[in-house]
Amino acid sequence: MSSTGTANDITQETQKLLHAAGLNMVVLLEHVYKFEGIEGPSAGFSGPSFKKTIDDLAEAIDKEVTRFLIACKPPALDTEIRALSPKINAGFFQLVQQCDRIPKLAGKTYLDAVRKAVGKSLVAIVMLFNSFIEHKVEIDKAVLTDLAYTASSGIFWEHCKALSQIPADNRAAVSSIWVSTVSGLVKDATEELRDSLDEAESGGDKDDGYSDDDSMNEFDPDIPAERVADGQKIFRLVTTAKHACDKIGLRCIRDCEPLDDERTVWLDRLVDLGKTVQTAVDELVATLFIEDDEAWRKQLFAETENLTDALSELVTLAITFVNDTHLPWFELCRKQLDAAKHSSSIVR
Repeated sequence: MSSTGTANDITQETQKLLHAAGLNMVVLLEHVYKFEGIEGPSAGFSGPSFKKTIDDLAEAIDKEVTRFLIACKPPALDTEIRALSPKINAGFFQLVQQCDRIPKLAGKTYLDAVRKAVGKSLVAIVMLFNSFIEHKVEIDKAVLTDLAYTASSGIFWEHCKALSQIPADNRAAVSSIWVSTVSGLVKDATEELRDSLDEAESGGDKDDGYSDDDSMNEFDPDIPAERVADGQKIFRLVTTAKHACDKIGLRCIRDCEPLDDERTVWLDRLVDLGKTVQTAVDELVATLFIEDDEAWRKQLFAETENLTDALSELVTLAITFVNDTHLPWFELCRKQLDAAKHSSSIVR
């Protein structure tokens, strides 16, 4: 089949790989759906230990899926997609392997809860793969109907709950959105980058706590040693973004007074620019894991400029109505970002 890019810019060869990965997920899904626990006593099974393992696996899978989504963003990075697909496969395979350890005597209700949670995650990844391929992977209708009914019921209950959580005003709404979609995610990216750099500097020795399988080391890749210096420069810029987002959340959004029409529009604009900064942070950090050396250097430079520009625009907007007490910090931050644009001190 031709390797010509399709409308979504992902080649036919890569789509075939994603289709195969989706079929693997369906096999795992059908296995999990029918699994009723293993025979034998429950004494050797620890629920808390199992949950810790699943939590760690879920976090690792989330990282790879995030990188996968970034790679699928036009223009799609086919090499990255092909490298990440088997790693996502490996993560879900290990997830199901862990489920296969649960004994019947752990409890029918407990087993059912685990089975449905894992099943929903498998359905979600198949649907995600399907969104990037022309020939969709089909899921057994009985399995899909059962899980979809549960999901629909949960969504309805969540929506009812949300009615009681309608914010009091735009400041409260912006404050909530800022934490969940901007500052919180930038904080997570900063911590994950710090952890990855620490592992790279220590030679990659780490205790993941979730698997004895060596294949998991390939699933959760390290930063190459030759990129650590660049990683440290990225970390400084990302940390600046974190501090700026934290400051804006406290000094611009929480302390916004009075909430007049101008400030209401200002708060909305802060959220828009904040989301741009958050996306730029994720995409810059992701460049450290691009396998092709030439591509990663080019992408690194472009994403560094993107984040610097986005952060500078956000800080400039923050200055508009920030209290005079905090104005010096924002002005100094803007000067440092402007200076960085005309120097090679961050990444070149």
